[in-house]
Amino acid sequence: MMWPQRDGMKIPSYKFLPLMYQLAARMGTKMMGGLGFHEVLNNDRTEAANKIICTIRSRRPQMIRSVETLCDAYIILANFDATQWKTQRKGIKIPADQPITKLKNLEDVIVPTMEIKVDPTGEYGNLVTIQSFKAEFRLAGGVNLPKIIDCVGSDGKERRQLVKGRDDLRQDAVMQQVFQMCNKLLQRNTETRKRKLTICTYKVVPLSQRSGVLEWCTGTIPIGEFLVNDEHGAHRRYRPKDISAYQCQKKMMDVQKKSYEEKYETFMDICQKFQPVFRYFCMEKFLDPAVWFEKRLAYTRSVATSSIVGYILGLGDRHVQNILINEQSAELVHIDLGVAFEQGKILPTPETVPFRLTRDIVDGMGITGVEGVFRRCCEKTMEVMRNSQETLLTIVEVLLYDPLFDWTMNPLKALYLQQRLEDETEFHSTPNADDQECKRSLSEIDQSFNKVAERVLMRLQEKLKGVEERTVLSVGGQVNLLIQQAMDPKNLSRLFPGWKAWV
Repeated sequence: MMWPQRDGMKIPSYKFLPLMYQLAARMGTKMMGGLGFHEVLNNDRTEAANKIICTIRSRRPQMIRSVETLCDAYIILANFDATQWKTQRKGIKIPADQPITKLKNLEDVIVPTMEIKVDPTGEYGNLVTIQSFKAEFRLAGGVNLPKIIDCVGSDGKERRQLVKGRDDLRQDAVMQQVFQMCNKLLQRNTETRKRKLTICTYKVVPLSQRSGVLEWCTGTIPIGEFLVNDEHGAHRRYRPKDISAYQCQKKMMDVQKKSYEEKYETFMDICQKFQPVFRYFCMEKFLDPAVWFEKRLAYTRSVATSSIVGYILGLGDRHVQNILINEQSAELVHIDLGVAFEQGKILPTPETVPFRLTRDIVDGMGITGVEGVFRRCCEKTMEVMRNSQETLLTIVEVLLYDPLFDWTMNPLKALYLQQRLEDETEFHSTPNADDQECKRSLSEIDQSFNKVAERVLMRLQEKLKGVEERTVLSVGGQVNLLIQQAMDPKNLSRLFPGWKAWV
């Protein structure tokens, strides 16, 4: 990013914080000064980054030493093999040789998963720093066994964090940045602001190409946990005579390689024998009628907002474990954002819907379903997105200047995603120490990543102009088409069985 020196010096440095990733992609030597706490936890890949760190080190040497120690401790814990405790759900004592157990009173290091409000003056007082870490961790489940730890802040509060290894969180971090920008756009518009249309976000801190730490979404559960948990899922409790979720998945797996017609017939048969029950979530959690109505409204608005923004960004892999619901607010939280910009369409079993709008999701909205509140909120959100083309395209354009391997789909990633869904607990053929060998063989595939990014941006422009199937549509027409596509049983029947389209 180029500008005349004297003009550049006139721009307050805090103004550039929302564009941190874009600036990192075009890293020069002017991105420094007054932003130590924000800069130091971001991964920069060029020599200019080292100059920034050196500049901050000269001013705050103890802070840099402490942050480096903390990051190293997180990375070591992230890559620590916890396979022996795979089936244990209780607390596990962190081994004494883990550096994170020795971290105490880091007075210069803020809790990395906390959001810091930007101070234009650059004076950050009364920040919550790291006091210690609790001695136990738990496993979150999943193939790579991420660790759940508790960070004790200088204010005495415990903040739960998820430490992930063998996983690139840079895409998740960028997606959270885009979500935050969308929230700002929605907040500026009168219609969306009065409806409180927002997307729930959480802090993601990538520490290396293969590890990072995330803010734990306290008070949430996966919608799959509430609906189809084997022991106490709502489907089993409210519809005990229906066929089980396991039987549904087995039926769809049996016809996965059959014709579209057979898949459709099987799917419709399942839908007859497996009825939606998500309406009971709000009924169970909110006993006061006025509160129940308020939370159901919040849920419907949340589904609408996240659906439209997710569609614009081409967000895929929206199975029932990747969508959380807040048990206090009833709003949805989307996690695991590794499949974006319509890369789900090139999976071995392509994704055929713009967002998740299955029968259970609609059931939670009440008797009117997708009509009324949901449709209006979708249209209002789409209006804001379409009126903010330049801003959104600027944010997403970082793709053109960043390595695209982790954004684009490749055979290894596709295999990992869908086989993981097929059998989340038993699948072992996942990326491991041999990743580099896999990547070397995959690199032989002739693919121009910048061209992929350009196609992504072109499709994004089409969406923001209302172009669907080579036809320009009004906001209402575009939303109507998307709702029809998302609820079409033929589209749902063609999805990968692990997506659980019948739920």
